[in-house]
Amino acid sequence: MSDTKNQVLLTLDSLEIDSESGTKISDHESIHYDGRHYSLVCENNYLEPNFLVSDIPFWIDMANRYGDPILELCCGNGRIAITLAEKGWQLTGVDISESMLKEARIKCSSVEWIQADVQNFALDKQFSLIIFPLNSVGHLSDLQSVENCLKLVRKYLQPNGRFIIDLENYLNADCLEFFLSKTRNLFSVYEDPDGKGTVIVTYENEVDWPQQTWIWKLFFRLAGQKKEIVEETKVRLYFPKELDILLKYNGFTIEHQFGDYDLTPFTSQSPRQLLICRCE
Repeated sequence: MSDTKNQVLLTLDSLEIDSESGTKISDHESIHYDGRHYSLVCENNYLEPNFLVSDIPFWIDMANRYGDPILELCCGNGRIAITLAEKGWQLTGVDISESMLKEARIKCSSVEWIQADVQNFALDKQFSLIIFPLNSVGHLSDLQSVENCLKLVRKYLQPNGRFIIDLENYLNADCLEFFLSKTRNLFSVYEDPDGKGTVIVTYENEVDWPQQTWIWKLFFRLAGQKKEIVEETKVRLYFPKELDILLKYNGFTIEHQFGDYDLTPFTSQSPRQLLICRCE
C-alpha cells in the first residue's frame, strides 16, 4: 500500500482524465456513500487515520451519563450505534442511505435501523439521548432544514433528555488551512471490495465563505486506469455563535460546550464543537 501511495503522490499533478474508458467501481449512484466502499475509504484515509475510533470513548461516556434509549441521526453504516449496542444500550439509527443501512444491518441486528431523512421521520418512542455525530449537521444546508430537524429532536427527546451535536470548529487554524488549500491531495487508497483492484481517492476543496458552504470534491480512480469518477459533497459550515442562536430559537439550552472529545473547554482554536443541549 505504501508503494501505491508514493506512486499516487508522484502523479497527482499530471493526472489525466479519460471519461470513455475504465471499470465501473460501484453499482450504486455514489461510491463514497456505498456502504461497502465508505468503510474502506475512511479506514484507509491519510488525513485522520484514527478518526473512526477517536470519538468512541466520548459517546460511551455520554451513554453512561444520560442512558438509553439512544437515537443516532445520520447513523451511516452504524459505526457508533453498533459499538454502543454491543455494550448493552438500546439504539435506533436513522439514515437516508439504504446502502449504508444495508451494511449496518449485516453487522448488527439488535439496533433498530430506520431509512429516512433526518428532517422527516416518524418513530414510536422518545429517547433519553439523541446524538448528531461527526459533522453530520452540515448536511442541513439552510434554515428550514435545520428547523425541520430540530423540531423532530424536540418531539422525540424525553423531557429530561439530552441532545448532542458534534462538528468541527471551522475557525480552528488547521481547519482553515485545510479549506484554503487549492491543490489536489491524496485522501485514501484501498482495495476494491469486489476485487477490481486498488482504488485511489484524491480530493479538492472549494469554499464559498459568504454562503458558508464547503464543497468537497472526491475523485475515485482504479490504479492503472485514467478514468475518474467525481463526487461532490456540499456541507454547510456552522460557526459557534450561529449554532448557539439556532439552538436557542428552536427551543434548546446549551448545558455544556466542549472543544474536543476529552471534554476540554471550547476555545477559538479547539478542534471541535461539542454541544450538549436540553429542551427549554
